[in-house]
Amino acid sequence: MLGYVKAFKPEMKIKDYELYRGVYCSLCRALGRNYSPIAQLFLSYDFAFAAVLRLAVIHECFSFSQKRCPYNPAKKCMICSEKNELDYCSHAVIITVYYKVLDNLHDKGLKSRLIAALIYPIVRLMHKKAARLAPDIEKIIGDSMKAQTETEEKENVGIDEAAHPSADALGKIFSLGFDDDIKNRLYSLGYMVGRFVYILDAADDLEDDIKSGSFNPFKAEFFNIKNEECRRNFAEKAEGMLNLTHSNALDALDEIEKKRFEDILENIVFDGLVHSGKAVLNKYSESLEKGCRK
Repeated sequence: MLGYVKAFKPEMKIKDYELYRGVYCSLCRALGRNYSPIAQLFLSYDFAFAAVLRLAVIHECFSFSQKRCPYNPAKKCMICSEKNELDYCSHAVIITVYYKVLDNLHDKGLKSRLIAALIYPIVRLMHKKAARLAPDIEKIIGDSMKAQTETEEKENVGIDEAAHPSADALGKIFSLGFDDDIKNRLYSLGYMVGRFVYILDAADDLEDDIKSGSFNPFKAEFFNIKNEECRRNFAEKAEGMLNLTHSNALDALDEIEKKRFEDILENIVFDGLVHSGKAVLNKYSESLEKGCRK
């Protein structure tokens, strides 16, 4: 996950934002507790969303208490007492980062390979522990990365086929450990959010991937992305795909029985995803709008 799944603060109530930040800070502490302070550098709002979602549906009661941030002692943070789900998400963070680093080691961009080579020894040690503590997550993400590699080696891969491995993995991570209907509903939401993130990331990286020769499912159709008409057509197509996926994600969220954090989840899925989508697609449409105003 790549930082696209986060709350849209202007539309949040203060109390909801404090709770959201509380889950984020609690996940940060879980990473430090289970791995090391270095692991906290890999924290992202994407996995904070996963933690909020899983905490929203569990039956167990938990509370928040104020504790001082170890990196800013003058500031107090809201810390969640429920450790099992936070530990679960911390393992998922480390395993995901490990496979992302492995992927970057074979990237065609020199900068990505150098950064990956520098952090690989540290991430590898963390991953050994995470794989031992969470073998189910290890299998899900490992199988997903293998399937993704096999898909990208094919010719003429469409966006649906390309997005499936990562979307399927996120659905399984969201729903792992739950039973019956709630499992299926969490999987559906995870799948749609994962699909949305994959499409958005592919759109965000299209120009760079064309330059470097890296895989991108949009390249075959929009290889001439510098052309204004091509940019306009791409922005419209990507927006249509994102809107459809976003609508399905909202439907999936509505089907989930939430015991808490309902307003936070609606903000992230409704407002947050829309804001992230606009931030990426604007770079393809803003230049056209500027040209029209000249």
